[in-house]
Parts: sequence; structure tokens; C-alpha cells
Amino acid sequence: MNARLHDADSLRAVSPASLSAYARLHGWEKTEPYGAHSDVYAAVGLPEVVLPRTQRIGDYVEVAARIIRTFAQTAGVEESDLLRELKAADRDAIRIRASGDDAATIDHGLALISGARNMIASTTRSLFEPRAAYQGRPAREVLEYLQRVRLADMAQGSFSVTLLPPAVPPAVDGVMEHLPDKGKIGARPHETSERALLMQVVEASEDEPIERQATRRLADALGATREAMAETIGGQSDAFGNAISKGASANLCKALADMTAPFETLDLSLTWALTRPAHTNQAIRFAFAKEESCILEEAARALRKRRVQADVRFNASVEGLKRQGREVTLAAHLDGTRRLVVAHMTQADYERAIDIHKSNAKAELTGDLELLGSRISLLNPRIVYE
Repeated sequence: MNARLHDADSLRAVSPASLSAYARLHGWEKTEPYGAHSDVYAAVGLPEVVLPRTQRIGDYVEVAARIIRTFAQTAGVEESDLLRELKAADRDAIRIRASGDDAATIDHGLALISGARNMIASTTRSLFEPRAAYQGRPAREVLEYLQRVRLADMAQGSFSVTLLPPAVPPAVDGVMEHLPDKGKIGARPHETSERALLMQVVEASEDEPIERQATRRLADALGATREAMAETIGGQSDAFGNAISKGASANLCKALADMTAPFETLDLSLTWALTRPAHTNQAIRFAFAKEESCILEEAARALRKRRVQADVRFNASVEGLKRQGREVTLAAHLDGTRRLVVAHMTQADYERAIDIHKSNAKAELTGDLELLGSRISLLNPRIVYE
């Protein structure tokens, strides 16, 4: 037995759900019950294993060690490495790796850990109320979530931080609709590009537990922030405002800037708990460079000045049209006062706005109202079709 597996506390940290999820992922299938607290798993060409359904058996540590030894021998990996993986198999994981020419200072390390906490705090807050900037104490649900996030062991040979959100409960019938493609079962997760992420990651569902919703929200927010950075460089000044509804905020931009500035590059990757497979079993990766930290700092400064009302619905007439940027000027009564609202629309909605303007009709719109001085903009605008 690998000496590492003598660590009883580490073995108790491996949940029965993690063991069964690993077995199913690598080809085993449950065949029959074994006593009152276990099940038999079998597969062609693989050894039969008996997996416990509960930790409340007297010899759970010895049973877990024996199962891990079998899994490791079958996969051709070190038992200690597999134990480390299984300890976190019932949790999504957020890995942050920094690289640079110089050794990290204590201040750099503190900035990385503090920034990581602020990052997940801001995106989790946005689940309940998307805002341009957050102040004060988070809501009780957010604080309870943050208190259950663990800091994993530091990896040797690199400067990295791994955050383990609370354990994700397995799906119950009728809750989870998306399972991994059967052709990918047994394949180890691999990373995909951030643009592919936007196509693959499904929006968080209200049916999912907050443990999974928070990770999805972080992925959405990081993807939206990267897209906003690219659009800002391309000349679209309101790009970060349009990302607020997806979890971007001044707090998130500041956290990313604080983590990125001391290092040459910052890589973030998100992986999904084996106990609750996501729409894709691939890890998701985002990269930020030192020279981009100034964009994030400026975005944080600008977002702090914004006042945004999320998910507003109102009627308006079309007062003006500019094909460049598909800009539409709307006239609406807000709080009893006639105000002009500027929106940049999709091509389909812009063409619809042209028809509304020609017919001198009114449109029903939804979006996020941003008040910046005397200017009012509608972010994420959408014309409601009857």
C-alpha cells in the first residue's frame, strides 16, 4: 500500500458518491446490492469492486483504501495522486496558476488568495442581484457559501491556488437534463478555449443547487469579462456594461487586476464535480496577461460610477436611429418623466426598430437601465415580440 493511504483522515474525506462517480466514469456499472450498505460494480475487462453507499461502516477507511488501490492499478496511476483527486471529486474546482520570471513575494501571495476570494464573492453575489459594483456585507446566502469554500493543498513546483467550493450533490431524477456524451465516458477532462466555453457551458439553471450555480456563474462572468476586454480594445466603450447581467462587476475586475498585475500571466481553470457531470466534461480555461491588468483596473473604476437597474421592462417610441453601432434612441416615461434612452441593438432588433419608427408605433423592451450622469442607456436591450 502506498504510504499516503495510511492517512485515515484523507481516506475519510473521500465520499461514497465520489467513489461511485469515478467508477461509472471509467466504465464500471452497478449490478446488484451487496448487503445493506454497499453495491457491486462490474465491467468487461475490469476487476469487480464493492462500493459502500455510506461512510457509517466500521471499516470505511480500510474499504476506501482497498478500492483506491484497485482503481489506481487499473488506471496505471499513483495511489496518492488518485486519492488527492477523489478527495475533491464531489466538488467543482477553481484553479489559479500564476507565472513570472521572479519568485513570488508574500504580498503577491496574499494578493492572489485575497483576489481569488473577492472573485468568487462577487460572481456569487451576482446570482442574486447583478450589479455594476457591490458595497457592504454580502447577503447571508453568499456568506454561507463562502464559508464552505476550501483552500486545497498548494501544488509543488508552481505558484498556484486551488479553491474547492462546497460539495455538489448528485442529481435527482427530473433535475439534471444534460449528461456527458457517452462517447466521452472514460476520457480524462481536458481544457478548451474560452471562446469554445461560451458555446459549451449551459446557463445556470434554477433547478441546480447553488454549489453548481455559483461555478457556472463564475464561468459566465469570466467569459463575459474576457469578451468585454476584447470589445473595449476594438472601440466599444460600453462593453463592460453589457457584461453586468452575466456577472461582471467592478469587484470582479478589481479582483482579476489584483491577481494579474504581479505576474506575467494568470491562468484560471474550472473543472466539474464527478458526482454531478456538467453539460461538458471538459475543463474551462481563461488566461489574463500582466499588461491587461490596466484594462481591468479602468473597467473597475468605470463600473463603480455606474448605477444600473437590472431587468427593467417598459414601453417606448423610437426617436432616432444610427446604423453605425445599430444605435437606437428611445423615448420612454420613467418614474413619470419623459426621458431619452440610448440602446445598441442586435441586427434583428435594429431592423424591428426601423419598422416601429416607420409606423410611429411603440415597442415593449427589456434590459438593464444604466444611469451615468444625465445619460441613460439600455444595456442588453431586447424588443419583446408578441
